[in-house]
Amino acid sequence: MTRFLIGALGLVVATGHVAIGQSPTRQVPREFEHVKTMGRALAEYRTARLQIVAAYYYSQTHHDSSWLLIELGAMGSQPTKIERDHIEIVTPRGRVVPLATQTQWGEDPERSTQMLQQAATTRHQIGSYFKNTNGGTGLRFFVHPRGAGTVLEFADLAPDQAAYGDLLFQSPTRLWDKGVHALVVRYDGGEAMLPIDLQ
Repeated sequence: MTRFLIGALGLVVATGHVAIGQSPTRQVPREFEHVKTMGRALAEYRTARLQIVAAYYYSQTHHDSSWLLIELGAMGSQPTKIERDHIEIVTPRGRVVPLATQTQWGEDPERSTQMLQQAATTRHQIGSYFKNTNGGTGLRFFVHPRGAGTVLEFADLAPDQAAYGDLLFQSPTRLWDKGVHALVVRYDGGEAMLPIDLQ
């Protein structure tokens, strides 16, 4: 089992107490269990139950704006449900940022469309990391800011069915700090955490 190490060994995952009006806090773990990095901006979480691949080549060096783009692929060995409100980013300072809403993404369609155009050259073929799939489907947590379509609140995956799609996060401070963030994906049966290293 390969682990992504940052600093001293040890796993620290803690949820802070939240006062009314404050954002929840959580620590980025020093060690990411069941994770290996492949390339400078791609991480894979793999257990017997679930495989998740996250690529963030565009956002690794273009995070001086409010938006963070992560390409995600997921596949379970048994029926797996992933809900959009169970996906979040933990910043190096401990702030928990939930997946953006389609309304947030569509507020400035010109800016959002420009970002997608700029990111097109850095797209990664994450589907190549999933072997022996029983078909594929889209996560559909977002639609194009200028387009129409149905946004899904969850993805129900059949055994060995892969799902692919973009994750979009909007920073409450309008920019993203450098350093290692944690992508958190909770699913029926557990929680996956992957490092998102912004440079």
